[in-house]
Amino acid sequence: MNWKLGPEVLPKSPVLLAGSLCAFAVAMFLRQMMDYSVARSAASSIGAVAVLSAAAFIGASVSGYRERLTQTLCALALTGAVVVFVTALLRFLLVVSLVFADTSEQGLPYVNVMELANFLLFPLFVWNVFVFAALFRRSFRPSVPVSFAIAIPLVMIVDFFVPIAFRSL
Repeated sequence: MNWKLGPEVLPKSPVLLAGSLCAFAVAMFLRQMMDYSVARSAASSIGAVAVLSAAAFIGASVSGYRERLTQTLCALALTGAVVVFVTALLRFLLVVSLVFADTSEQGLPYVNVMELANFLLFPLFVWNVFVFAALFRRSFRPSVPVSFAIAIPLVMIVDFFVPIAFRSL
């Protein structure tokens, strides 16, 4: 990632925005499907899109850079989709390889396999925080600590708290 480029290089296109948000929703849905039901995964992915959109809208409103909202939201959704899709793909490959690589009769419990996969993929979670912080920094011009203060809770809410909100599904 080139830290000198920001969302301003993207066109202000409603079609690109819709496609970006759909890509983010699909990536979140695929990631959530590994742990939850179809209904909960769909609701969580829509909730994640709503939280991401709200964070971008609030950031644009507070900073006074509302003209950058479309581009920023496109960049957040596209980069988030890439990170989440790569995470889901690697998690799937790790789980499959760990489950089938164990040749003992009892095998590893599924919970341990999932915990190990989550532990090994934690750097991608941290990378997502850095990418979101860089995008907020380039878009709305807050200081570096403020960018991280926005990005850390945003990633945690999208990845952890939104699925918890739909646990009844």
